[in-house]
Amino acid sequence: MNLRLLYLARNLTRNRIRTALTCAAVALPIIIYVLSTAVVEGYEEFLEQAARELRLAVTQRTSIINPLPAGHRPKIESLDPTGARLVAVCGMRWIGGRIENDPRPLSTLAVDADTFPTSFPEYLRSPDEREAWVRDKQALIIGRGVAGQFGWKKGDRVTIVPSVPPYTPMEFHVVSTSEEASDPLTNWFRRDYLEEELRKSGAPEGLVSFFFIKCGSKADLDHFRVAIDALFARSPDETKTQDEKTFMNEYVTQQFNLPRNLRILAAVTVFVAVMAAANTMSMNFRDRISEYATLKSMGFSGGIVFTMIQSESLLTCAAGGIAGAAVPYVLFTHTPMKNFTVPLIQHLDIAPAVCGQAVLIALAIGLLAGAWPSWLAVRLHVVTALRSLE
Repeated sequence: MNLRLLYLARNLTRNRIRTALTCAAVALPIIIYVLSTAVVEGYEEFLEQAARELRLAVTQRTSIINPLPAGHRPKIESLDPTGARLVAVCGMRWIGGRIENDPRPLSTLAVDADTFPTSFPEYLRSPDEREAWVRDKQALIIGRGVAGQFGWKKGDRVTIVPSVPPYTPMEFHVVSTSEEASDPLTNWFRRDYLEEELRKSGAPEGLVSFFFIKCGSKADLDHFRVAIDALFARSPDETKTQDEKTFMNEYVTQQFNLPRNLRILAAVTVFVAVMAAANTMSMNFRDRISEYATLKSMGFSGGIVFTMIQSESLLTCAAGGIAGAAVPYVLFTHTPMKNFTVPLIQHLDIAPAVCGQAVLIALAIGLLAGAWPSWLAVRLHVVTALRSLE
């Protein structure tokens, strides 16, 4: 074996505990990076899917928590009497909800029964589901993630207690689990059923949280985004109209800004990995300063010593990076963990490209960690180094 390779192999195995701990210090941040990137990419794909649906979201101008009159719907529809460009206008009212004796919250919306199938065709794919939705006032469409959490299936009877008026338990019949929909956590039911319950309790009727509008083309989307707000300008209930992608992104970021927080987390952990690896390489340099001085006295150039230190740092960090990228990929692709659910994006898709990026980041960590001790080795004066050891 080449003398340099032999010396490199001996250095890597000289202090096995230190090497193993350094690999772990790199692997853990890489795991966090891979998972964070997978979540962010899944969230961005969710938004892109929303953009492809050509829908507008209309909310109250000052705040999303302020309701709009349900009477806005015919006024919006009057902007296109033919229905060719404004394909469907669907009013929605949020009730949240929960199951009795279960702390897990639900996201449940009451929607206009006649226009929902056209506005959101991905939720009612089969003719049987559409027929059940039209026929049954208590019909409920549940997200596939909710179906998995509670064990619900098509045909079940479930009772949901709203988080807002009317507060009284409402019984539903599950007609679809929306297997092909991009949103796996939202439940939908008919707003006329909610209006009946509100009337019984004496709570305010005829209000919606927002409207979703299905447009015929991208040009129509851009046109009516302006036209709708102009229609209600200077009225008591002014509107704010956005495309669905912008609306969903604004709604999520207002609550916890998931993409930004995950990117910050990934950056911080990678920085910690650089510090840990740099500390290890600095300790290795201090422990072996006499060896490097001896090697240089025997005729090894500073460049060779530089390469050996950098190679050790790169190999150590590469091992940690490969392990850190492999663990989440295997767990979320080839084990039962692949069924782990995440809000909005449902399943984590660990792409091989992300794992490749993670390994490259680990190599960059190795370069940075070995840069300072390598430079010190190049500038090392043999006589001064040996004298300091006396």
